[in-house]
Amino acid sequence: MKENLKKRLKNRGKRLMAAFMAAFMMFLAVPAGESRADENGLLIEAIQQGQQPGQPAAGSATDSKEEAYLGGAALTMLASQTSGQNMSFLLQTNNGEVIVIDGGLDQDADHLVETIQSMGGRVSAWLITHPHSDHIGALTNILNRNPVPVQIDSIYYSFLSREQYEKGDNMGRMSDYDNLMAAFSKTAPEKLHTPLSKGQEFWVDNARITVMNEPFYTEYNTFNNSSVVYRIDINGKRIMFLGDLGWEPGTRLIRMWNYNELESDVVQMAHHGQDGVGENLYQVLHPEICFWPAPDWLWDNMKDGVAGAGSYNTMKTRAWMERIGVQRNYVAKDGDQVLR
Repeated sequence: MKENLKKRLKNRGKRLMAAFMAAFMMFLAVPAGESRADENGLLIEAIQQGQQPGQPAAGSATDSKEEAYLGGAALTMLASQTSGQNMSFLLQTNNGEVIVIDGGLDQDADHLVETIQSMGGRVSAWLITHPHSDHIGALTNILNRNPVPVQIDSIYYSFLSREQYEKGDNMGRMSDYDNLMAAFSKTAPEKLHTPLSKGQEFWVDNARITVMNEPFYTEYNTFNNSSVVYRIDINGKRIMFLGDLGWEPGTRLIRMWNYNELESDVVQMAHHGQDGVGENLYQVLHPEICFWPAPDWLWDNMKDGVAGAGSYNTMKTRAWMERIGVQRNYVAKDGDQVLR
């Protein structure tokens, strides 16, 4: 982490400003449960200078060509095989160990299996953020196959109780949870690691994985807000996976950790890049690179084929990240994305 520390010390002034902004925004925050309208409604025409709307950021083509940003590791975001949104990531370590985060929809299972097989066919650790089908549908599908087409050594997850999901705002998607639990019942118990605790750490090769929270309970948006956040440190770089975490639990996360423990080089944008955590958390995370698990209609806030005409808040989030100074954006609408 020495190399990363030098970079962070060099940017100390920017980080202090980010911390101030985060604290200031928390002070001005509205009470939990109240809606927060977009103050300006600005349509962001480009994330980077010279980048046109709907185009990948410089260097964010299918496979990043820049020199070893991850020091020999590789982070892959798989695009949805449908027109819907999903979240599916694979991190391959220097020695070829594979970590999967979520995995995507049921319809994404074949593409995910093919990708895992191309990496050797073995998953050392499968991390789950929360039990929504666009995150765990592929894993449910894979576990229900006979035989299971890839080797899975360990699955890590921490959920609320079924009663809590049922009592809360479950969006009529209890079957997502039930289907995964049924698939888990066919899995060897020693492969299932649950519950997880805040600060718990485990290693896969040279990747250190830290559990940032136990699942939060809120009466609204209950599934998404129960997302477990995972921090992965590898080769002096830090990657943060936020799942579908919302504004209130995102603010709780700030209070639970020192800012230097949240600060990250690479961030997965919460809830596909809109209506997730607030700008206050992104200011603290202060990433250089963002991964957006968003299809084109969500990235461009489309309605009836017209960009900017929809009701999504993606443009607002894009404006936040531009203000923070994000250098590159990798977007699932452009197909599978790889950062090496």
